[in-house]
Amino acid sequence: MPMDTPRKDSDEVDAMDVDARDEVEVEEQTASEPHPQQPPPVIHISAAGRKSGQRDIGRPRRILFYHRGQPYYEFTNFSPHEVVFEGRTYPTAEHLFQAHKFLPTYPQLAERIRELPSSRAALQEATRLSEYRRKDWFDVNITVMDTVLEAKFTRHSYLRRMLLGTGDSVLIENSPIDAFWGVGQDGKGRNELGKALMRLRDKLRHSGETNSMQPFCDYQ
Repeated sequence: MPMDTPRKDSDEVDAMDVDARDEVEVEEQTASEPHPQQPPPVIHISAAGRKSGQRDIGRPRRILFYHRGQPYYEFTNFSPHEVVFEGRTYPTAEHLFQAHKFLPTYPQLAERIRELPSSRAALQEATRLSEYRRKDWFDVNITVMDTVLEAKFTRHSYLRRMLLGTGDSVLIENSPIDAFWGVGQDGKGRNELGKALMRLRDKLRHSGETNSMQPFCDYQ
């Protein structure tokens, strides 16, 4: 185990480290967001709307995803779709995302994460090793997410068609505990995973990708 890496600040917490996309809560709450100084506009989902599944007239169509076994779970990083990056195969997008926390400085730690049997295990191991995380992680994590999602959706044609089939719907990671990648308990979170998916959808569309698959679920 390398010993010369500066330890992380005790107040520095990665929003992904408190993710529960496998519906398993990590006993750690987000103390700060990676870019709190100028937060972008957020999507507000009322608690009533979250439960009722009703759409608000005049608002863009919204597709919520998060829970295993529900439509669009494939949009989460925990879905069982392997990803290939720089010649290596990762069991899930979550494996690749978590491995990036240690690249390029500690490739041996990234490889350890790549070889873990589940996305949950990858998240937990990256959390355990967080003192070795790259120093600029909170500056690059969104860019890394873009890279991970592109690798996932361009590898699996069904997922690509599914994403394009959402049309212009607003994609929302309906996580009640992650206010950075999802919308959090109050529905006012940043929804960065949803935004990344919509950026990828636009990129695929502009590259000439077309699709006739229609959305099959609309929670709001």
